[in-house]
Amino acid sequence: MAGNLQVEVYVAPAAPIATGHPDPSKRWFSPISCTLIQGPTSAVLVDTPATIELSEGLAAWIKKSALGKKLLYIYTTHLHGDHFLGNPVILGHFPEARCVATVSVVDGIRKQWPGSLAFWDKLFPEGQIAGDQHIPDALPDDGKFHVDGHLLQGTDVPHSDTDASSFLHVPDLRLVVCGDIVYGDCYQFLGEANTPEKRKMWLQSWDQIAALDPHIVVPGHKRASQIDGSYLIQATRAYILAFEEELEKAGNSEKLEEAMIRRYPQRWNRFLLEQSCQRTWSALGSEDESH
Repeated sequence: MAGNLQVEVYVAPAAPIATGHPDPSKRWFSPISCTLIQGPTSAVLVDTPATIELSEGLAAWIKKSALGKKLLYIYTTHLHGDHFLGNPVILGHFPEARCVATVSVVDGIRKQWPGSLAFWDKLFPEGQIAGDQHIPDALPDDGKFHVDGHLLQGTDVPHSDTDASSFLHVPDLRLVVCGDIVYGDCYQFLGEANTPEKRKMWLQSWDQIAALDPHIVVPGHKRASQIDGSYLIQATRAYILAFEEELEKAGNSEKLEEAMIRRYPQRWNRFLLEQSCQRTWSALGSEDESH
């Protein structure tokens, strides 16, 4: 029964990043969704923001929202550090919690470490990121664990905005916490989905989620005011199809970026949009040279 199980979403606000870019809109990082699933006595948190300050805000919110309950798990959806570098801060407040992820996500984090940490330290310099970092523990191969008798299942997908990605399914709530498989009103990062093959794999990932017929769909990045629903799957799909349409017409990465801003002027994080366009255009050139 889902009656004693509930879910809340905390959106860590957009944070300044040290890009050195002259355009102020490219000096801010996207808001990050952090999901708290709780039963009568216990809770699980899905994803944490990158910085100490943002994670302290999350910890304070958890203490109010899950008053008197034990935080059992911190689940990491994928290998990007903006979704798990805050784990040490949360553990400082909830030392009994266990950081977990699927086997493939753990392997992905391990392979890109410590180069990934250096990248995030540059974006958030001067000690903004907690120093006591560690890689999450791997869940069983089936990705299953429980909170107050309710099943939660981490499920891998072929691709999202990066390679090692998963979602967390909570059948009793008809809930899927998607990480960066699904986006809200933020520019989607396509720098690691910069080929047609990878974007096709991302499409397959959405099909995997849609097949579960969820009522609640939590994206990895969104505006705090956005409702978490299945419509976001279609919105994420539509964005990538629009990107591919504009890619065919654009003469360079700058034109591609301008076209996406015209189509989606309200979205956050133009820094990632610029990176997505540049990396995709670079990959396009590499493909042409190989033929």
